[in-house]
Amino acid sequence: MQLPLTVRHIVDFAGERDLVGETLLSPHSWDALRLQTEGPFTIAQSSDQLEQQADERPDIGNRAELLDEWFNDQAVTSLASYGVGGGILESRLARLGPDREMVMTEYAPQTLERLRLLFAGREVVRHDLEKESPLDVDLHLFHRIDTELSNRQWHTVMRNFEGVRVLLVATEVIGGRRAAAAIRLRLLNRQVTNAGWLRNRAAFESLWRQTHNAQPLRFGDLHAWHLTPKR
Repeated sequence: MQLPLTVRHIVDFAGERDLVGETLLSPHSWDALRLQTEGPFTIAQSSDQLEQQADERPDIGNRAELLDEWFNDQAVTSLASYGVGGGILESRLARLGPDREMVMTEYAPQTLERLRLLFAGREVVRHDLEKESPLDVDLHLFHRIDTELSNRQWHTVMRNFEGVRVLLVATEVIGGRRAAAAIRLRLLNRQVTNAGWLRNRAAFESLWRQTHNAQPLRFGDLHAWHLTPKR
C-alpha cells in the first residue's frame, strides 16, 4: 500500500527569478510571469496569437481532443474551467465544442482582464475556490491547478465542491525519485521559486476520500480523476 507523499514543487526561473519572487503562489507573481516574461508561461496578446500558441502545442491539442470526446460521452453541455492561466487548453476546447457553454475563472487580476479580451463572447470571472460556491454548470474542470493549493486547502475545496462533479487533471503524479529530485534541488539551489506542491497517487486520492468517489482516467500525457459526489 502506497503512503501519501507531498513535497514542495520547486522551479528555477533563472534570470526571471527577481521578477517572480520567492513564491509563485500569489496573483502578483502569476501576473508578472504571464505578462512580463517571454516563454511557456507568457499569455497571448490577441486571440489570433492565442490560436497560434495552441497550434504550436500538439500535446495540449491532443489532450483537448481527448477531453472534448469525453465531455461528449458524458453529455457535458456546460463546463467551468478553474484557474485558466494562459487559456491555451480552453482555446482548443472552444474550437472543438463551440456549442458547449464554458465559463473560465482566474484569480490574477491582470491575467483576468487579458483573458476577457482573448475570449470575447465567453464568460470569464474571478472565483475563489476556497470561499465561493461552485458555478452552475454540468462539470467542473480543475486542469493542472493541483500544485497551487496545500493539502489543507484542497480538503476545503473538496468540501466546498462535495455536491458536484469534478474532473481533476493533475499537473504531475510523482514517484520517489521525482520527490527526491525536488528536495535535492531545493537544498542545492537557494535561488529557486516555491511553485506549490507535488503529490503521489495516494496523496491525490486522500484529498477527496471523504467527499467523492473517483474514477481514474488518462488524457494523453496526464493522469486524471472523475470525481462524483458521495452524497
